[in-house]
Amino acid sequence: MSVEHKNTRLIKSSATLNAWMTNLANVGRGQKQMISMFADASIAILALWLAYSLRHGMPFSDFRHTWYLFIIMPALVCIIYAGLGIYHWVVRSTNRHLFLQLGKASVLCGFTLLVVMYLLPPDRSNPRSLFLLFAGLLLLGSITMRVAWQSLFDTNQDGAPVAIYGAGSAGRQIAALLSGDSTYSPVMFIDDNPSLEGTYIQGLRVVSSDSNGLAEKLLNKEVATVILAMPSIATSTYQQLVGRMQDLGLSVHTTPSISEIIAGRISKEQIREVSISDILGRSEVDADPEIMGREVTEKVVLVTGGGGSIGSELCRQIARLSPKKLIVVDHSEENLYHINEELQPIFASGASGISADDAYEPVLCTVNEADAVKRVFEQNTINTVFHAAAYKHVPIIERQPSQGVKTNVFGTLNVLDTAIAAGVENFVLISTDKAVRPTNAMGASKRVAELCLQARAKSQSTTKISMVRFGNVLGSSGSVVPKFKAQIKGGGPVTITHKNITRYFMTIPEAAQLVLQASAIARGGDVFVLDMGEPVKIADLAKTMVRLSGARLAEETGDSKDIEIRYEGLRPGEKMYEELFIGNAHRPTSVKKIFTADEVMLPWQQLQTELRKLQHHLEKGDEQSVRTKVLELALYSGSGSDTIPKRKDSEDDPLNPQAMTV
Repeated sequence: MSVEHKNTRLIKSSATLNAWMTNLANVGRGQKQMISMFADASIAILALWLAYSLRHGMPFSDFRHTWYLFIIMPALVCIIYAGLGIYHWVVRSTNRHLFLQLGKASVLCGFTLLVVMYLLPPDRSNPRSLFLLFAGLLLLGSITMRVAWQSLFDTNQDGAPVAIYGAGSAGRQIAALLSGDSTYSPVMFIDDNPSLEGTYIQGLRVVSSDSNGLAEKLLNKEVATVILAMPSIATSTYQQLVGRMQDLGLSVHTTPSISEIIAGRISKEQIREVSISDILGRSEVDADPEIMGREVTEKVVLVTGGGGSIGSELCRQIARLSPKKLIVVDHSEENLYHINEELQPIFASGASGISADDAYEPVLCTVNEADAVKRVFEQNTINTVFHAAAYKHVPIIERQPSQGVKTNVFGTLNVLDTAIAAGVENFVLISTDKAVRPTNAMGASKRVAELCLQARAKSQSTTKISMVRFGNVLGSSGSVVPKFKAQIKGGGPVTITHKNITRYFMTIPEAAQLVLQASAIARGGDVFVLDMGEPVKIADLAKTMVRLSGARLAEETGDSKDIEIRYEGLRPGEKMYEELFIGNAHRPTSVKKIFTADEVMLPWQQLQTELRKLQHHLEKGDEQSVRTKVLELALYSGSGSDTIPKRKDSEDDPLNPQAMTV
């Protein structure tokens, strides 16, 4: 036989062996368990024979008196292994934890052999060392078999088996991307379309998400992770999918955004665990850099409250848009220090084309300091102002409404009037959904600030004035998300005011991007409202965060050691739900996710009169009068009347926005 012919036969044999091992590695979980049990039974027989042979110093051959041990022990070994959960262990995840479990099982099997020999003693000597030898050999054989299985049969299927939820174009791209990957190995598609059940896409079977046997099919394929490849679905649907997969005990990963997939900018590194941002904001739209920079690039920009959650993100994004100069005002030295540390490297890199000293200036002062604010405008020719400075925590301002009014109303008016006098081109107020039909002093103070901007926009033509209203942002100070994270980390309980309370959420970067774009399309007097998507039940958010953390809910397990959800009742001035629009007169703009609203307002002369009354209550130091007056002013915007409504003296319920008379 020629050498070439021998090589050909070897190549064919190797290919056949590889194919056989691949098929064996790809069989279902049930078949793998049966193979493991057969292998363990064989190892038990071999271990018993070797134990006798080593103990007596010669190959063992006395089966006439011990034959029943070679039948009983393999069966008992498989039963003990199964009882200790060894056959539920995924072979590819073999590790020291499994080895420890095998050690326990082997010791128990050695003790079982002792019991069997005591109850059914063979007609020959059985020294105690026999049982120790049997246990040791059984452990060695079991570990060797599993390591061999992992090294031989998993070589052709690198990566953990995963299911891809979504058999559309995104899912197919993910499957192709992961083909031959060392981290993930796609084994099936899951899809909501029942007509795809049983079909094959790219060699992977499609299973309907409504299939009753979905959990079993996932288990048979040893799937522990599901990758959601449905980047354009609604937030509520996304939450349901994540919750359902987690209920099946699966880890949930997500894919890049739809725009990244369409643009082909997809990589396996972008597949990651689902975060709370994914749960609450699945439909972010890529910002237009040209629009974002229209009122920023090569201009002098002032950001008040620049060390806060939204203010600091505005500063980060403005710094990347090459402003002529960025001035950051904040009353907190600590906040100003932190944003200074972040911005200095950006400006020091020379990206803006001018020196860091000329491109950036931090200013420590409050917006209530008229002289300090005036000096900032006198020393700089400011083009654009983003006014983010405000007190925003409802319970705190509810106790001290005068502080909220001083900063949110008169502090805003101070910056606004100074900006108008200095000839600033563009002024943007960062507002809140709590300004809509407010039931608390903080929300009312923000609505009165909006009224001030609306009135001043009509009474002058020097400065283009607008405001941007939106709801909660993830990760801001006082947000429930960091609060819940801390409570979960501490073992609970997670505290919520009411089981039915809802809120709007969006990410801080998206909110800042939309604010910058809104400033570019403003015409003067605009009330911009950001599309926040669907409101989220805070209770559902808390439960999702508990599951994402890997913890369990006490209400589902009945175990007091798990995380408890505790409802404590609404706080003073707190709404059950928030709104974004005062009326129904709103329409989309040229920028996606930005609406403009037409709302009732007060003429500047009439508003001035009411502001003097509010100032009078402040000077008197009467907190209740301040709160009553600011709510009267704020709620006027929804009444449609020409006169300011008065609150009934008998109506002190802050949750009743209709407690007004005209």
